[in-house]
Amino acid sequence: MRWLFLVAYACSGLAGLIYEVSWTRLLTLYIGHTTAAASAVVAAFLGGLAIGAGAGGSIASRLTPRRSLHAYVAIEIAVIVAALLVPLELSALTPLLAWAYDNGTPGLLFPAVRVLSCLVMVFLPSLALGATFPLAIRWYASGSAEPAREGGALYFVNTVGAAIGALVAGFVLIPTLGISGTTRVGMAGSALAAVLVWVLLRRGPGSGRRASGSDWSSGARRPAPGIPSQHPWLAVWVLGLSGFAALVHEIAWTRILSLVLGPTTYAFAATLAAVISGVALGSGIGTWIVRRTRHPAAWLAFALAFAALTTTWTYSLAGGRIPLLVATQVAASSDLFDLLLRQATLLTVALILPTSACLGAAFPLALAMVSDLSAVASAEADPAKPAAGRFGIVYAVNTIGAVSGSLAAGFFLIPRFGLQPTLTLVSGCLIAAALAVIGWGPLSRNARLAGSLAAAGAVALLVASPPWDRELLASGVYMYAPYVPRDLDLVTLLKAGRLLYYREGAAATVSVKKLTGTTTLAVDGKVDASNRSDMLTQKLVAHLPLLLHDNPRDVMIVGLGSGATAGSALRHPITRADVVEISPEVVEASRFFVAENYDALKDPRTNLIVGDGRSHLLLAERKYDVIISEPSNPWIAGVAALFTREFFAGARARLADGGIMCQWANAYNISDADLRAIAATFTSVFPFGTVWLVGGDDVLFVGSAAPLDGALANIERNWRRPGVADDLAKVSVLDPFSILSLFMGGPAELGRYTKGAAGFTDDRMTLEFSAPRELHRRSSGENAAALTTLLGEAGPEVVRKAMASAGAAEWRHRAEMMAKADVHAAAYDDFVRALRFDPANRETLEGFVKTATLSRRGSDALGWVKSLAAAARPSAEVLMATSKLLASIDSRADALAAAREATVIAPADPAVWEQLASLHADAGDTVQLDDVVGRLRQVAPSRAGTEFYAAAAAFLHARPLEAVELAQRAIAIDPQFAPVYDLIGAAFTKLGRTAEAKAAFELSLSFDAHDSTAYTNLGLLELAVGNRAAAAQYFAEALWLAPDSATARAGLAQSRP
Repeated sequence: MRWLFLVAYACSGLAGLIYEVSWTRLLTLYIGHTTAAASAVVAAFLGGLAIGAGAGGSIASRLTPRRSLHAYVAIEIAVIVAALLVPLELSALTPLLAWAYDNGTPGLLFPAVRVLSCLVMVFLPSLALGATFPLAIRWYASGSAEPAREGGALYFVNTVGAAIGALVAGFVLIPTLGISGTTRVGMAGSALAAVLVWVLLRRGPGSGRRASGSDWSSGARRPAPGIPSQHPWLAVWVLGLSGFAALVHEIAWTRILSLVLGPTTYAFAATLAAVISGVALGSGIGTWIVRRTRHPAAWLAFALAFAALTTTWTYSLAGGRIPLLVATQVAASSDLFDLLLRQATLLTVALILPTSACLGAAFPLALAMVSDLSAVASAEADPAKPAAGRFGIVYAVNTIGAVSGSLAAGFFLIPRFGLQPTLTLVSGCLIAAALAVIGWGPLSRNARLAGSLAAAGAVALLVASPPWDRELLASGVYMYAPYVPRDLDLVTLLKAGRLLYYREGAAATVSVKKLTGTTTLAVDGKVDASNRSDMLTQKLVAHLPLLLHDNPRDVMIVGLGSGATAGSALRHPITRADVVEISPEVVEASRFFVAENYDALKDPRTNLIVGDGRSHLLLAERKYDVIISEPSNPWIAGVAALFTREFFAGARARLADGGIMCQWANAYNISDADLRAIAATFTSVFPFGTVWLVGGDDVLFVGSAAPLDGALANIERNWRRPGVADDLAKVSVLDPFSILSLFMGGPAELGRYTKGAAGFTDDRMTLEFSAPRELHRRSSGENAAALTTLLGEAGPEVVRKAMASAGAAEWRHRAEMMAKADVHAAAYDDFVRALRFDPANRETLEGFVKTATLSRRGSDALGWVKSLAAAARPSAEVLMATSKLLASIDSRADALAAAREATVIAPADPAVWEQLASLHADAGDTVQLDDVVGRLRQVAPSRAGTEFYAAAAAFLHARPLEAVELAQRAIAIDPQFAPVYDLIGAAFTKLGRTAEAKAAFELSLSFDAHDSTAYTNLGLLELAVGNRAAAAQYFAEALWLAPDSATARAGLAQSRP
């Protein structure tokens, strides 16, 4: 019945891993998702295993085999009881954690109490789990002449169970049963293990055990002769070093794969499963070797040397080939989540399993060396008796090494040195361990030579490993590769732009990049903030709740990001802003956005707390007038905890009387069901909640303990607070109507929207598993459409009156707000509404034409302006708009006819002549252009446009020096006249004055950073002087703006080496 015990021990391994996963998730909900918090849980768990193994070994060596089974059953029962008590202990310890937290005051008290709490809740059950190994050895190996073989078999089946536990917990149990249900499955595994062992006990003494000495005289493996006594302990310390390396390796690769595959819960689960599966496979191989060799030290040296080789080989691929492979796969299959998940899992296994298998094989080989010492030095009739104690020490030292590796990687190595140097250290540790065994272990000359060659190979590979491509790693290949046209150079476009900041922190890699004039902040490759289109959301998430509040004083902001939200909040007359940011690297990166955030962190009212926002709400005692939660997207592991009922309840508990909560959510890359479920979760805590749609991609849920209908009137009143209107004007929010127009619904509308939707809880956080499936789904249009249809003719009186009284100016202002946020389709619709009130408004028509072109609705817009012309005698403004639209669809003859008609209607208006001049200049028609320039000199001799088109005519006549002189006159009249700088650059290029041409193009970009022509021209300049790398960068930026540019495409092709 020995197989029955193996099944029981596999169940124990399965339960142990399930406990680790579920307890880590549970505890971090309370003590935070920071690296320090997660490390405290892991350290407490592994530390308990280590001490349990050591203490259990001491106890097991003094027990009879049957007594060891009794102890085993008792321990499994104790683990079940401990698992039942963990939630109760957590609730009981929460007041202590709150006391130590002290509203986020920095210091050592809270970290100390956090570690103490983890020890209370996790250490004792993990201590019991650790003790099962030596107890199992004592019974299972009793009577065997080869306790190492039996120990290896036990380690193998236990690790197989753990691997299964990692897979089912991460991919099945947590998503379907939640944390509590998953824990119950773990308890069932422990219970099954106890029952199976009890069955063995009921079958009588010795059932299933080997007869004493049954193998020793039958030709079983004997230790090699002449082994000095210190060699087995060398194996123990070497195994401790390998345990250190194993955990550092696991944590580093978890971080790397977050960068390359995306920081989803699936990536973390796949990494853990690959590590445990590799250890299981390796331990099985190692056990098989132990049965067939008399020289385990030689095989241990080989295992460690090959671990160093595989570690070095895989990490040499991590900074270049692996991201490129992922980018290629994602670009080809971005809409097939299941396929991508399978590919990502296979890639994870291929990268991690070889090293993990080598390290797994090291454990039974080290046991064999310890077993040889027992056989040589002990006079015990039953070798399992001393082996239980010694094997417990081996297990303990290996686990202590793992604890040290976990703490060192998270707190010191990665934040201080980065990922590549950290993995270099892993390789170095493994090489050192292999050399220690080669140098001092009982190896033959040939074995030493072979092991030395393997170690030398690892060293050579280590030295030859290239530096990682940070630009590629920071580019978010898993997310942004599908946005690159498939016929363009994928890597060049992903790496386009200038990397301003890159830091591999304890929990995430944070980067800042400037691309086509836009500065972006990315966390693990995913852009979380920029100074362009999403500035509208970053500002409104602060302004909206603060405008609604009568007298806000204390504000809390979850997530710093670029700092723009904090900066906007500080435009209001508040007295304190607690900004809680989990990543120190994000705090550093925010300095690149000082212009947008008004240097908010230096404002004396700002109180920066580097920690977990959810923990702050749970543990702090301070009350706030406004709480703003602007986390990252919920598909990122851990972020879904900021969208649960318990999180919103914690926020409501921290609101002062009349306080307002504002929660951001994404309308893009999310399913309709998930967005409705987020709304249902929010309204379950804030039944008077409201929903606002910002720009089509972002949703703001705003709630309070009381209805907010009356507070809507505060928007116009509080608009007059000093600095508020000026800040909003930076994102083209020019009047209160623009904000009120974003209102999509109140309690009644949200009730209809959330009907039938199930909310999210801490226990059933299904959003974390469903959200990644929508990562590449461009769903913002569908979700926005569902929200915009909610309100209808109903709604609060303030909103109804604002919508009813809105005229041309209000709709034009709203359109300008949307255009500033790059929501061109919505902006176009709003310009159309404005034109219905004032069809001849030049400013509105200009915006209408521009957004029609950018949203690719030129034909629709043309039909609309033609209907305007048909309704009444066309104005010059309408004819100019018609001409521009016709030109945008390459209908040059009709565009010229419309422009000429405009000059007839308004011959004294220089704008109509400039439109005609632009058409002739684009066509290279110098004869007609000269004539129009003459008319411009009559109509507007001192106008920048006149000098510009005169310069254009001179350039087309091949008189570049004259073109420069005329263009400089235009600059003297209006230095902000952006088109003239491109013309100067082109003229200087003709003159061969490359440096001046480059300066002119760069100056053009300072006025319009989205001018693809300027990037193309800069690329051509660099290509002309042989600077292919710089040229490729400029062409890549041009192609991000104008993917169909034939000149940029040709230039990029020529730039390739």
